[in-house]
Amino acid sequence: MAVEQLSARLAMPDLVGIDMGGTSFDVVVVHEGRAATINEGSIDGVPVRLPMIDLRTIGTGGGSIAWMDRAGRLRVGPRSAGAQPGPACYGRGGDQATVTDANLVLGRIDTHRFAAGRMRLDPKLAREAVTRGVAAPLGLGTEEAAEGIVRISVANMAQAIRLSLYSRGLDPADFALVSFGGAGGLHAAEIAAEVGVDTVVYPMAAGTFSALGILSSDIAHSLVRSRVQAFGPEAAAWFSAAAAELRAEADAMLVQDGVAPSARRFVFAADLRYRGQGYELTVPLSAEPPDAAALASVAASFHEMHAQRFAHADPAGAIESVALRLTAMGVVAKPPAAAAATAQSSGAARTARVYLDGSWSEIPMRERATLAAGESLAGPVQIVEDYSTLYLPRGWRIAPLAGGDLVAKRA
Repeated sequence: MAVEQLSARLAMPDLVGIDMGGTSFDVVVVHEGRAATINEGSIDGVPVRLPMIDLRTIGTGGGSIAWMDRAGRLRVGPRSAGAQPGPACYGRGGDQATVTDANLVLGRIDTHRFAAGRMRLDPKLAREAVTRGVAAPLGLGTEEAAEGIVRISVANMAQAIRLSLYSRGLDPADFALVSFGGAGGLHAAEIAAEVGVDTVVYPMAAGTFSALGILSSDIAHSLVRSRVQAFGPEAAAWFSAAAAELRAEADAMLVQDGVAPSARRFVFAADLRYRGQGYELTVPLSAEPPDAAALASVAASFHEMHAQRFAHADPAGAIESVALRLTAMGVVAKPPAAAAATAQSSGAARTARVYLDGSWSEIPMRERATLAAGESLAGPVQIVEDYSTLYLPRGWRIAPLAGGDLVAKRA
């Protein structure tokens, strides 16, 4: 929901939201301004036939553990050190190398700025964990091993994005990445380059971006009427009657929710398939009640959607309708958008010592709050704020927008 709202605010209809926290990496696709939904998903491998936002989650986060499999290959995740004991560098008893430890070894995290300075990281413990768990078994230097951990993490996350886009017939080059979660900024530009995306958006308060989404979410009810039938003019009467029944049920629900009539929104869609198929596509209905002309338009949309999703379509083929769906929404008041803070004085210039291209280099370090509108920074650069760090590699340029978000472009 937060990515949907950002899409509208920035007039960027096609976004891939990536949320990288301590244990997981979550992907959501917002296409033409709307988050992708599915009518059947799975939870812990169990199929669940309920409408839900289509999220893809893998076990890659800051606390994901690097380990060697039986063939001697380096793996990262899905096991995690969690928050207790956490990465080795937390100094809480963890002794296995994690993605956070690898970033610290490479100099990408400022030990004095982590968690707004309330928590001091121990680089020595991070190096020991990476050396013991990865570098020594592979015969690598500690920095090389840390780079390997980061590269494998990036490859895993890039693959999750590809699967989310390719499964819908979408091209990554048409999308921008939205990076949030406390660890997202450390990897987003490298993930984007791996996938073939040239733009990355870094919203304010990345660690609580998802919380903003739930605060701004509308009430929603999903209702359905099922009937397998030929999808053509003869089905218009059933669709019209079923739509009226669903609308009445939805109105009663929204009355119970205390939603005023002016704040109610109704979106109808039909589950359609070619005759003989065992799966359906959900196609929005453009008119209510749906008449014969509207159904003909929906049939054309189904052929287009099928061609995009599966790379083939049969415009002359018989279409069946399986169900009519209604999403009934109660629009709630939204929290006011946070105003971007006026850029603060940058003070003394700072640098970060970062391991790049096989050697240590000094790169600029900036506080996010010091970036002024119109300013542009070229990578490599490290941008820090209270609860996240942004690392921009070489070949990228970043600039703040008027609303406080940052946008990076790849050369």
